[in-house]
Amino acid sequence: MTLTRPRLLLVPGDSLGESSLLESLRPMFDVVEIEDAAAAARLAEEDPGSLILLPTEKICQYLQSTPPQEAAAILQFIGEGVGVVDDAGSFTWMNSRLGEFPQELRQRFSDLCRKALGLLNSTGEPVVPLGRHRSRKFSFHCGEHHYELVTSPASADPDDEHRVSSVVGVVWDVTASRRLLDKLDAIDTAGSELMKIEAAAISKLTLPQRLKLLEDKIVHFVHDLLEFDHFEVRLLDRETNRLELVIAVGITPERIGEVIFPEPQGSGISGYVAATGESYLCAIVKDDPLYREGLDDAASSLTVPLKLHDRVIGVFNIESKKLNAFDENDRQFATIFGRYVAMAMNILDLLLVERYTTNERLARTVLSELDEPLDDITNRATALREEHLADGKTRKDLDGIIESVGSIRRRIESCTAGPRTILGAEQELSHSKLDPSLIGKRVLVADDEATIRKSVAAILAHRGCDVTVCCNGSETMKILEATRSKSPTFDLIISDIKMPDYSGYEVFCKSKQISPATPVILMTGFGYDPHHSIVRASQAGLHSFLFKPFKAEQLLTEVKKALVPKRRRKTEKTRKPPAES
Repeated sequence: MTLTRPRLLLVPGDSLGESSLLESLRPMFDVVEIEDAAAAARLAEEDPGSLILLPTEKICQYLQSTPPQEAAAILQFIGEGVGVVDDAGSFTWMNSRLGEFPQELRQRFSDLCRKALGLLNSTGEPVVPLGRHRSRKFSFHCGEHHYELVTSPASADPDDEHRVSSVVGVVWDVTASRRLLDKLDAIDTAGSELMKIEAAAISKLTLPQRLKLLEDKIVHFVHDLLEFDHFEVRLLDRETNRLELVIAVGITPERIGEVIFPEPQGSGISGYVAATGESYLCAIVKDDPLYREGLDDAASSLTVPLKLHDRVIGVFNIESKKLNAFDENDRQFATIFGRYVAMAMNILDLLLVERYTTNERLARTVLSELDEPLDDITNRATALREEHLADGKTRKDLDGIIESVGSIRRRIESCTAGPRTILGAEQELSHSKLDPSLIGKRVLVADDEATIRKSVAAILAHRGCDVTVCCNGSETMKILEATRSKSPTFDLIISDIKMPDYSGYEVFCKSKQISPATPVILMTGFGYDPHHSIVRASQAGLHSFLFKPFKAEQLLTEVKKALVPKRRRKTEKTRKPPAES
């Protein structure tokens, strides 16, 4: 032992935790690591001023190598219950901690020690030497608490070397760790439930219903299982490199135009976590320079990355109005659950992409298969037309056949264009006429896809609408802001969800700020809505949505529903046509 510091004999073990414990003890003690508890006991006997630090699993080994008086004195001060039980089930000694346990627990202790005695004596092996390998471990519960008990031979019968006459037991409360394991099992079960996004099961649901189903599951498990009340899920948009809000519960979204990028500086804690892939526990938000305001009156937060095959695809952010509301267990729970959220989101995206590619591939296959017979019909009709130049009626009929074949080809090609077209737009434009209910209605159309916005604008203009066209979100925002002081504003807004600057959801929010009564219709390709814009907007008053490629008649139906009062539509529908004269 040194002149200035006492000597600490440290016997390493799992129950002593991380190596940081050793570093914290070095300034106060002359630390000596000894692998064997018996050796530590001998050194302590040589130097009475030494202290011994043992892991729980090596206490029995220490007892077997320590004089009874010294062992009893030391064991009175340890946190676990320790007792010696004979073959009759009676306690020959117990420490003060075991004496504090309820009678029911001490009885279980005695019964299990006696059971261990029977197991030890049934082997027929010599008792001496008393080896640690002959220990027995039991798990049991008493009331609402869970315990573990380790027993080892304490003494041998002097008249029979094959018989153990008493055992020493060490019992400790493992309720906290048991509850931790139970919660991890529950999270695993919840994660498996999230993963049940089978194509057959969701094929009957619309896209908003599918997304709402997944969102409801996530919200339910976060509330009831993880016990988090204020949280948000953000997914990384690979095209724009922005963290887009997907789910928000109890947290105020950013103002329109504010964006979060996966960057270690300037985009808050969520941006930092997305950039580094490391979770972030913020005990006091007001003292953290990275924190950006989310929950009103937030005091602490926890943010974990959503990872898919070691690739960050988003973040899971939880906030609380309490200081130091989250601990390492919460971090572990959120991280594990976040992995399941990432996988579920990815599966849903894959199903939607598969639907997109399957439809496009099918349309191209149909076009390829029909290409030859359509050419044959056209060639035959052209030949017949040249043979009957003098026959005006036949020539006219053949021209009609050739035009119909061309129309068939164009329609199929429209299908292969997928979400970049409107089905039946050509026919609608060729036959449309002014609609009294739509004449003069001011409609704003926003889409970064030129074909879509031009087709929508043309169809509505032919019906009598006054159409304003915007090619991106920024232009849309400027025009909406310019109408703030004007009256009337637009009668209807139609916007694509996915635009490179402002999203359709932001267009929807801006419209509701300026004119809450103005109906909004959102469009998205093949039902693809990676940010759950439709679900969130629907909850806030979205009129309707259209999945590209939609038909021209679908567009007109939704527009009339939005612009024509319900009572008037019902009157028009039931009104009888005038009698023929």
